[in-house]
Amino acid sequence: MSPRRRSVLQTARQRTVLAVSMAACALALAAAPSLARAQDDDGDDDDGPSAPIVVEINGPCTLTIGGRETACRGVAYMAFPSNHRIDFTAITDTAGWAFSGEDDENEDGAYALELDSILNPQAGRLDADGECRMRMADDRRTVQSLECRATTDEGELTLKASGVIAVNDEDDDDGDGPDDGPGAG
Repeated sequence: MSPRRRSVLQTARQRTVLAVSMAACALALAAAPSLARAQDDDGDDDDGPSAPIVVEINGPCTLTIGGRETACRGVAYMAFPSNHRIDFTAITDTAGWAFSGEDDENEDGAYALELDSILNPQAGRLDADGECRMRMADDRRTVQSLECRATTDEGELTLKASGVIAVNDEDDDDGDGPDDGPGAG
């Protein structure tokens, strides 16, 4: 296969993955607390483990570990329905630092997650005390601010971010907005 053809296929694959993940991102952020707490209410235990929900927040971010700023490339919100855990993960050049908890609340675009641990890429899960607070814009696609602060036995960690969850709408034939696909008015 020629290098040009390989590049075109790789770009097409990346666009498809990005479009699918961004659509899932928008849906997950809009319904994050209820999805993160989803449980099998019928008690029959016939369902397998639920897939995690991953939402990328594209925009500037800073991660501070023990007073030292570390390069941050992005942030991912992750909800794990199978164990009811929720993480905000700061993605660095070499790893991810996850601010993790179970207790969250969402009211009028203000989301809060009580932190009980940090996932350190070198040391594993560390007990922590802290909180993440996220403010969403009315469009539910823009994170106006995200701030996580946690204290562990190894020191204090802070994550600050903002950004946009972009949805690639390939069905928008006339360029007027959301969707011209099935069921569009």
